[in-house]
This record gives sequence, structure tokens and C-alpha cells, in this order.
Amino acid sequence: MTKGDINKLSSSDKLMGIFLAIVVAVIPLVCTLNQVAISADEYNVVRSGNTVNDIFSHGKAALIIVMGVVMAVFMAFQILSEDGFTIDFKSKPVILAGIYIILALLSSLFSKYKTVSFKGVSERYEGFWVWLCYMVFMIIAMSFSKNRKRLKIAIGCLMLSGTLVGIIGFLQFFGYNIFTKEFFCKIIMGSKYNGAPLNVKFDSVFATLYNPNCAGMYFAMMFSAFAVIALLMPVSKAVKWIMSVLSIMLGICVLGTHSVGGLLGVFAGVGFAGIVAVFCYVIRDKKPKALIISLCVLCAGAAAVVLLVSSNAAVIQKAKIIADAVKNGEKLNESQSFYEDINVDGMKGEIYTKSGVYSIDYAEQATQFMHNGTVLDPVEIKDMKTEGGKQYIFNMDGITWNMYLYKNFATIEADDNNGTETYFMFGENDGKLSVLDKFGNPIDITSPVESYGFKGIERLGSNRGYIWSRSIPLLKRHIILGSGPDSFVLEFPQNDVRSKLQFLGNPYVIIDKPHNIYLQTGINTGILSLAVMLALFLYYIICTLRAVLKNSNDTVLTGVRLGLMAGIIAYLFAGLTTDSVVSVAPVFWTMLGIGFGADMVTDTEEEKNEQII
Repeated sequence: MTKGDINKLSSSDKLMGIFLAIVVAVIPLVCTLNQVAISADEYNVVRSGNTVNDIFSHGKAALIIVMGVVMAVFMAFQILSEDGFTIDFKSKPVILAGIYIILALLSSLFSKYKTVSFKGVSERYEGFWVWLCYMVFMIIAMSFSKNRKRLKIAIGCLMLSGTLVGIIGFLQFFGYNIFTKEFFCKIIMGSKYNGAPLNVKFDSVFATLYNPNCAGMYFAMMFSAFAVIALLMPVSKAVKWIMSVLSIMLGICVLGTHSVGGLLGVFAGVGFAGIVAVFCYVIRDKKPKALIISLCVLCAGAAAVVLLVSSNAAVIQKAKIIADAVKNGEKLNESQSFYEDINVDGMKGEIYTKSGVYSIDYAEQATQFMHNGTVLDPVEIKDMKTEGGKQYIFNMDGITWNMYLYKNFATIEADDNNGTETYFMFGENDGKLSVLDKFGNPIDITSPVESYGFKGIERLGSNRGYIWSRSIPLLKRHIILGSGPDSFVLEFPQNDVRSKLQFLGNPYVIIDKPHNIYLQTGINTGILSLAVMLALFLYYIICTLRAVLKNSNDTVLTGVRLGLMAGIIAYLFAGLTTDSVVSVAPVFWTMLGIGFGADMVTDTEEEKNEQII
């Protein structure tokens, strides 16, 4: 964009451009250490503490709401003053977005978890107000991008986002992680910085986007968009080469996340856009040079992908697991954990392991710990004065077992030879021994937990098969209205301790997300809202195809439209294995709005000679 182009923009256009830049380029970067209070909906249900330390989500969610309000108010004044661009409230995207928001609001109002539904759950914070802001971003971005001058600004905002986040991911790929550097730790932690670096558990690229799966979704979306635009841009355009460099960096970041979902998104987005481009430039327009260039680029791209993926051990391992699941699901049904099952027989709590059955014969202070029926003698006994109980330490076959015995319950903690630490809780309730949940409440482990599908392949996709199989049955409870935005963690059968032990290796792990944006939407805001959202996505793809097929002369605009569609499709396919999160979703909904706007660009007399890029 030239200085002359900028001067053609009104002051309101420039200001809205700044707002969009903050949404797509600043929000994903926000990382601040915040101590956030736990809501009553979560306390002693999925969390036991009063507060949680958050770095990646709370600050982003707060800025999302601030920008949503600011942009909505600014837009309202602009509409009332009839100054600049406006919103067509009768357009299908606006109507569909409005219907979704109404259903989300009703799901929140009728939810059992109102606090979570409106404000969001801990470490996610994607409640109703955030979803309302997503729709604001999309609608405003669509209205903003409907002419060529403003579309330039919107594309520039996305490029800025990809550059800033991409640099951080690119550095992580080569071993420079900003979260381990003193300067950045001081910025992130503020007054809470104590000289120690942040304890980041990821060893793959995650940038500032919560985790590698979310980063995979973001980088797949951005890479697909800019790679397609760069490929279809005329050679004479300098921005073609800038986008090419940006695409290479973003592509490296996709691979660095080790996200199979991200790669799936890239293949789907770039592949679909490539098919449409070949049809437009080769079959319809009959340009032989385009055919040769397309074949060369496809061959080179395929070779590069094969080379890079084949050198990525983490991706190969995940792909092998998926292939094994498709070929022979029973291989994934074998327990990888040392601990296999848990049971209660009378006053005896039993833990089934690969080396036999460990059990406690509960009788308060006379409780015995046994292995295959043989009573074990503790090697050490300690008094726990503060808790009012005793700790019994046992060694068996190189495994250290700790039995913490209290008045009405006992906790068995084990550390096996592989360094896996797991604990089991048993308690007496009305003269009966029961398995307890992590908050000390009795669980009926004989009551079956409803599941659907994925039998034998529960470990598919890092145990996603198990999560999906228990999430799908929840959909039938939420056909019209959901349980409330961001309330999935409160609906999932968290007391499914036997299956969690078998498939996840930990009976008390909390499943806080379904790893699928479609299950997430169907459960949180209802199947009807999911249908509305899918209709919105499908309508966008149809609009883009119509616009591309109708306008065959403007290669730059066609490239932009196909690139944005590639990015949107990449996100939607990556969403099959990943959730919507505040780190990535604002960028997606803004890009979707820009995509709708690009499809609506019309050539007025004033704009005929205006260049998009």
C-alpha cells in the first residue's frame, strides 16, 4: 500500500483499521500472569483451589471484550452519523451470526452454570461475552472489507499478525523460547517475577497461543491463506515475494507444532483452493502457462512436504498411531499404563496392575495393604500431624507405594518404575467402601458411562478417541439449547475413573475440552446453533466460489479470495482435532469477515483502477 492509498482513506477507516490490527495482531500476543478467582460453578467440581494462575487466556479474553465493546460503539456512531461504511443487517452472514448469538444467549440464561456460561471457565474464558465479540469482529470486518481500499488494510492486518506471531514460533522452532528469557519473563510476570523462568511444559512450537495444538490451528490457517495468495499473485507484484517469505516461515511453524490437525488443515485448505484455482486458470481460461506452473508448484510443494514431514519424528509417530488405529484398532486397546483397573469388593479396594493386584483391606487404623492377597509390611510409618493421619510406605518389585490413612478414607499413591505417579482414593460411606473422586466424594464405579463409537481405538489422536466417545452422547441432551458457552468441562463425565485409568493412565485427570470445535459447539450452545454455524461456513464457501467463478479478469482479487478461503478451510479442518480458544478464534472470525467482504467487493467507477495489493 502506498502513501497515496492511505491518504484516500477516511479517518474512520484508518481508526477501524487500527482496531482490526489490535484484534488479529495484538490479542494473540497477550501473555500476562494473572491470579484469577475460581467460580462457584467450578469449585470442588473440577478444581479444588480458590484461584488459578493464568498466562495465555485471561488477558486475551479481557482485551477481546474491550475491543468488542469499542468497535461496536464506534460502529454504532458511524451508522447513526452515516459516515463511511455501514452494516447491512439484512445480509445472510449477519442474520446467521445473530441467530447463533441468540441461541448462545438462551443457552447461557438457562444454563446450570451461569457464571461459567457468561464469563468462561478457568484457563479458557470463552464465555458468552467473548462469543458475542467474535460475531462483532466478523460483522465489522465484513462490512469494512467490502471495498478495495479497506480490503488492503484488512489484508495488511492479517500479514502483521502472521509476521509477529510467526517470528516467535520460528524462533521456538530453532530453540529460542522467549518464555525462558529473563527480559520476556519480566514482561509477562510483572511484579510477580522472582528471578525464575516460566515453567513451560511444551517442547514444540506454541508461540503465544496456549498450546501446540492451538498454534497448529493458527499457523495452518495463516500459512494456507498467504501461501495461496502468494502463489496466485502476479510475478510483477513485490508483495508476492514478501508473502512467499512469510509463508515459508509460517510453514516451518506448522511443522514445528507437531500438530497433525494443523497439517490436516493445510492439506484441506491449500488442496481445495488449488483445485478451484486449476479449474479457473487452466480449464476455464485455458492458459497453458498456468497449467505448467501449477504442475511445477504442486510437485515442488508435495516434495517439500514429504521431505519435511518425513524428517519430523513426532509427526511420523502420530501418523503411525492413526494408521494403526485404522488398520487394526485392537492394538490401541491394549493398556499402555502400568495401572489397568480399579474396583471395590466389600471393604476391600483393589488396584489392578501389570504386576498383579494391590489392595487395601479398609478397617480404619487396622487397614492392611496387600499384593495378590499377601499382606505387606511397611518399611516406614510417619505421623502426619497437620492432617491427623499416618503415612505408610511400602516397597514391592521396585515400586514405592504410599498409603495415607485418615479417619474415614485412605489414599494410595504409587510411583512405578517408569516415573508415573498415580493415586487412588477409597473412603467409607454409610458402612460401605467406595472409590472417591478427587474432591473426596463417593463414586459408583459400577454405573456404566454412556459412550458412542471409537471402540478399541480410544487412544486415537492422543486419547481423543476416548474423549470423543464420551462426548458424542452428550449431544442428544442439547438439541435446542446447549449447556452454556465454555461449560463442556462441567458436562463431561469426569467420574469415569475406570476408563480414565485404562485409557489416560490417571483416574482423576480433568477433561476440560473435547478437542473438536463441532462437538464443543454442539454441547455448549446446542446442536441447533451448530447447524447455524455450519450454515454460515458453507454459505461463505459458496459465496467465494461464486465470486471467483464470476470474476475471471482480476487475478489479484481472485487470489485474495482463494487465499482467504484456504485459510478458513484450514481452520475448519484443524478444528476436527482442536478447540476454539481465545488465542486463535479472534483471528479466525475476523478473517472470515474479511473473506465475506472480499467476496462482496464491487467495481464502482471510482475503484476500477484501485489495486488491492
